Amino acid sequence: MSAFDEMVRPSLARIGAAGDGYATDRDPYWGSGFFIAPGWLLTCAHVVGKGGAAVCRGASALRVTWQERSTEPAAADAWQERSGTGTAVLLAPRPEEPESLRDPWPFPDLALVRVDGADDVRCLWLGDREPGARAPLGLYGWSLQTGELGVRHGTGELAGSDARALLLGGSLPIGGLSGGPVLDLRHGSVVGVIKGRRREEGVAVPVTALHELLDRRDTSGVLRDVLRAHDRHHLRLLDDPSPYPNWTTLQATLPALAPPVSGITAELRARLYGHLAELPPPAGAGEIVHLVEQVKERVRGERLRSLVPRNVRTWREGAALLYGLRTLDEEGGGTLVDLDAVLLYAAEVVRRTVRERPGETDPALLRAFTEWLGAQAGRHRHWAVSGAIRGLLDGVGGRWPDGGTNAAAGGAAGGVTGTGPGAGRTPTSTPVPAAAATTAATTAATTAAATAAPPAPVTVPPLVSGLQAPPAPVLPSTPEPPAPPDLPFVPDPRVAPEAHGVGTTPAEAVATGRTDVLVRVGASMYGGLHPWSVELVHDGLDVTPVASDDRGVPVGELAAVLRAPLGRALDLGDQGEHLAGIEVFLPRKLFDLPVDEWQLLPDHPGAPGDAGRDGEEDDDFVDERSMPLGMRRTVVIRDLRRNERPPSPEWRRRWRAVARGPLTHEPLHGRAPADGHAAMPRSGSRYPYYGTLTALDDTCVPVYCGPVASGEGQAAMRDALTAGHPVVLWRRDRHDHDECKDFHEQAAHVVGAARHADGLHEPVRELRIRLYDPDAAGAQGLRGKLALLYDPPDRPPRSAGTMRPPPLAAPDG
Repeated sequence: MSAFDEMVRPSLARIGAAGDGYATDRDPYWGSGFFIAPGWLLTCAHVVGKGGAAVCRGASALRVTWQERSTEPAAADAWQERSGTGTAVLLAPRPEEPESLRDPWPFPDLALVRVDGADDVRCLWLGDREPGARAPLGLYGWSLQTGELGVRHGTGELAGSDARALLLGGSLPIGGLSGGPVLDLRHGSVVGVIKGRRREEGVAVPVTALHELLDRRDTSGVLRDVLRAHDRHHLRLLDDPSPYPNWTTLQATLPALAPPVSGITAELRARLYGHLAELPPPAGAGEIVHLVEQVKERVRGERLRSLVPRNVRTWREGAALLYGLRTLDEEGGGTLVDLDAVLLYAAEVVRRTVRERPGETDPALLRAFTEWLGAQAGRHRHWAVSGAIRGLLDGVGGRWPDGGTNAAAGGAAGGVTGTGPGAGRTPTSTPVPAAAATTAATTAATTAAATAAPPAPVTVPPLVSGLQAPPAPVLPSTPEPPAPPDLPFVPDPRVAPEAHGVGTTPAEAVATGRTDVLVRVGASMYGGLHPWSVELVHDGLDVTPVASDDRGVPVGELAAVLRAPLGRALDLGDQGEHLAGIEVFLPRKLFDLPVDEWQLLPDHPGAPGDAGRDGEEDDDFVDERSMPLGMRRTVVIRDLRRNERPPSPEWRRRWRAVARGPLTHEPLHGRAPADGHAAMPRSGSRYPYYGTLTALDDTCVPVYCGPVASGEGQAAMRDALTAGHPVVLWRRDRHDHDECKDFHEQAAHVVGAARHADGLHEPVRELRIRLYDPDAAGAQGLRGKLALLYDPPDRPPRSAGTMRPPPLAAPDG
C-alpha cells in the first residue's frame, strides 16, 4: 500500500441507508465521502439526495462507514470497519421540494454530513488553491465494479476546466466514486470532489467551491466552524507520534517539495493555518486581496498587480496566493520571496485583527500566534524582513524567544509604524545589510537596542527579500519635479484634492490603496444588444477584468445580468471602511439608465418592501445588498465615447479647476431655472448650447432639470461634453415644468456643500436617500431622480506600460 493509500484509507467513507440490517456486501450503497474535520464528512449533494427529501432536510439519518487500523497486535496491518449515524447539515443546492430532486444535480453539488462517533477520525488536507495545469491526480472512493465492495484508486491528470467543473483525464470515475476525493499527487492535498463522468472525461467539483458557501447566510456559520476544525485538526497532528502518514509527514517524501526551496514547509503551513483559524474571519474578499497586493508590492519592490481577480474568502486562501512569489529581473528569472511575503502577510493579519476587531480573539491564542511569528522572524535569514515582522507585531502582546516583549523588539528592529495602510513604504536612511550579515549579529544588536530608550517609529523600504539596499532617501529640500504638460494630474474620485497634492503626476498621487469598479456598457449592436464588461481599477491606475459579454444583452436585462459580476467585483473592492464606488461608462443615449437604483439581490419575499401574510413587512430581513446601490455607494455616470479618445485640452483644464474648487453652478441650457426645459433643442444651429457652455467658468457645474437621453437634454449634454465639462448634474426622470425651480435649489445646495468635485459624492448620496422615500421627499419639497456625470480624464490612464510576465507561483499544496 502506497503512502497516499495509507493516508486516504482512514478518511474515506461510504454512505448508505441507515438501519441495523444494512449489509454492505450485498445491498446497494449511495456513494462515497471523506472526512475533512473530526465528525464532518464532505460528499456530493446528489449522493445524499439518493436518500430522499427527508434525508436532504436532515429529518432522517444515513449511515456512514469507514475503516481504521486494527488495534490488535497480531493484526497491525489489518483494517477494521467502523460505522456512525450521519445527518445532512448542508446541501448546495438544497432541493426545495421532493420532486425537484434531479439528475444531474446542479453545481456546486456539495454536502456536509455530521457523523456521530467520528470525532477521532483522521481527516484529509483541503487544498487552498486550484491545481496547476496537467497536475497528476489520484481518484479515491468505494466501488462494486468488480463485484466485491472495496476501495477503488485510480490515477489521472487535470485535463482542463469547464465552467465550474474540473475535467479529469486518465482513470475515469465509475459508479460509487461520487463524493470521493481527488488528490493532487504532487502535494497530497484534496483539490476536488468526484461528481461523475462524461463519455471521455471525468468531472469533479473544485474543493475551493466549498468556500463559496461562506457567502450564504444560512450555512456560513456551520461551515466556518468546520473549516476551523479542519485547520485545528492538522495542527494537532504535527505533535502526534503516530507512525502512520498524514499530510504533513507525507510532504517530506514528495520530490516536488523535498527539500522545500522557498522555506514554506508543510509544517509551517499547517501551523500558520491553525493559528489563522483562531482569528475572526475577514470582512470580505477585498480585505484579503488588498492585503495580498500590498505585501507583494513590499517584498518585490515594484507594483505588479495580478491580472486575475481572486475571489477568496478566508485568511488561509490569502496566504496561498503568495506561494511561489518571485521578484523579477530583466532576464526573466527571479528570486523566491514567498516566505518573506507569507510571514509579513500573517503579521499584518494579526495587527489588523488587534486594531480593528479587539476582543474577538482569545488572548492566549493570539499570544501564541504572535510568539510563533516572532520565533519565525528571529530565525529569518534577512534582518530587514525580521525587523518588519516584529515592527508589525509591536504592541500586540506576548514575548519573543529571547525574553523581550515584541514591543521592544519591534522598536529596536526599525520595523514599520503600522499606523496605516501605507506603513512600511517610506525609505529610511537605515541601510539594509548585505545577505552575509549573520543572524547572531542581528539578534545581538536587537537585544542591545531593546535595553535603550525606545526610538521613534520608523519605516522600512520595500524588502525585496532583504537582498537589496534601499534607495537613497529623498531630502526635504529636494524640489518636486513639475508635472509633464502632456500628462496632467488626475485625482482619485474618492480622495480630496488636498490629500493628492495638486500638481503632482498620477504616479506620485497613488498609494491610496483604493479599489473601485468600472462598468462599461457598449453602444447598441444588431438586435438592440449592448456588450458589457465589469473591471476593477486599483488606485485609479491598474485595471483587472472581472467579467464581460461581447455578445450583449437588451438594455432591459442589464440590471439582472450585471447583478452577479457586479456583486463579485464590489466584494473584491471593499476594504475596511472603504466601500468601492461604481463608475458606469455609457453611450449618451443610455445616460438616464437608473444605475443608482440597481440592487445586488433580486426582489424576493422577505426583502424590504415585501409584505408578509399579515400585510406587514418582514423586519427580520437585513441585507445591505438589497438596497439600491446609490443609497449606499458612490454611483456616477461616465461618457463611453469621450473616454475612447485622448482627453481634449478643455476637458483637462476644466477637470483641474473643479478638482480644486470652489464649485459654482449654472443651468445646462443657459436659461433661468424657472423656465423649465424644452421638448426640442434650439433650432438653426448644430451646436445650439455650445457657446453658452463654453463661456461658463471652469469651476462651473452645469445643472439640467430633465432627462438627457433625448430632445433638448441630449443636445445640451452633447455640447457640454464638447466644451470639456467633466461634471454635470441632472434629473433623469420626466416631470412637470413647475418642479424645476425646486430641483435647481436642491442642486445648488449639493454643489455648495461639495466645495470641489470629489466632495459631490456624499451630498448626492444623501439626497438620493432622502428622495428614495417619495412621501418624505414630497413633504420636504424634494424632487426627482438625481444623476451625476463625474468623468475625470486619464482614469484609468490610457498609456500602457511594458508587458511583463506574472511572477511564478507554485501550484496548490
